[in-house]
Amino acid sequence: MKIHVCLVSDQTLANFIPALMERPEKVLLVVSETMAKRKLDARLKKLLEHKDITVDICLGAPDTGLAAIQEFALELAGKLEVEHPNAEITLNATGGTKLMALGFVEFFRGIARSIIYTDTAHLRIETLPDTSGVIPPAQAMADVIDVPLYLAAQGIRFRKAASDNLALRESIQSRKAVAKYLARHAAELDKLIGALNRLADKAFANTDELREPCQQLEFTPYPNSPLGKALKELDTARVLDWKGGSEIIFINIEKTQFLRGGWLEEYAFHIFNDQHPFDVRLGVEVTGEASALTRNEFDVLAAHRNRLLFIECKTLRFNPNENDNELAYKLDSLGTTARGLFGETWLLSARAPTDQLVARLKDTRIRLIDPTELGKLREHVQSWMQAV
Repeated sequence: MKIHVCLVSDQTLANFIPALMERPEKVLLVVSETMAKRKLDARLKKLLEHKDITVDICLGAPDTGLAAIQEFALELAGKLEVEHPNAEITLNATGGTKLMALGFVEFFRGIARSIIYTDTAHLRIETLPDTSGVIPPAQAMADVIDVPLYLAAQGIRFRKAASDNLALRESIQSRKAVAKYLARHAAELDKLIGALNRLADKAFANTDELREPCQQLEFTPYPNSPLGKALKELDTARVLDWKGGSEIIFINIEKTQFLRGGWLEEYAFHIFNDQHPFDVRLGVEVTGEASALTRNEFDVLAAHRNRLLFIECKTLRFNPNENDNELAYKLDSLGTTARGLFGETWLLSARAPTDQLVARLKDTRIRLIDPTELGKLREHVQSWMQAV
């Protein structure tokens, strides 16, 4: 029988990933009063049981006072030897306080098959030396965490993703070429992108229905101009009707939402999907326990090598009078809630952001990909996947 003994902390993945890799029959969660109050043991227990791993919880572990910690560890080690004399015990010493880790390592070194430390920053599992002093080679982390599992580890409930709907996914695939066209030419299509956003709103007429599909552009594009060529592409792809002139006709709700800004989200999804990450989802609906979740949908989420990338997509022009500091703060807070310590947040913008927003984002962990960089998104994605 394999047993993992884990010191519970706020870094849930540090305990969860090795358990998923080794699949022990039982995990014993050692929980201090501080962690119990935050209910982090309950979150990890739920995750493990969802993967058919039995969980026992050992409450009351001291997180300060080395003598008290060592006494608690000694009693627990003795209890395990009596109840499971032939078990292969692994102590995961990543969590808890530093004093907890030190105290448990000392008294489990004699009975544990191995004592491990999850080096999340470098994507590997280190094994501490045994009584002989020999240091075993580090083990590379296996890719075991998809988007729903990652969110669950952060206390966020995955409800559904638009990309999981087979029929909708086929529609998204049919628009792949035109979404990529708009992204590649975004810098020269600023005027058209803004007009399509505005006219799509008018077509909906403040409802969820396509009330006024026939709309008039405030300009008449020349057929061979960048705007005219883009409208021809949209017409050929059957996402709108345009036969020249200033009149455009929106075809249905789904395609109008695409022109309202959904094309950028679909573009990001296609670029990620083409690179075959471990998991990528478009239009992820969630509920969560964290107050930072002021909205219930993420544009695109990608998981690769047990890290999460949150991609926010914007096609509206940023208002110079808007509080860009507040916008950046909200986006950073939302990203931090979802991505955890080692994930990333990217903001994809189809239209030029303000200087204020650019400056504010430099103070956060948010990478800005502006219209001039959208066509290079594939290279950005490849670099991220190779780095993690």
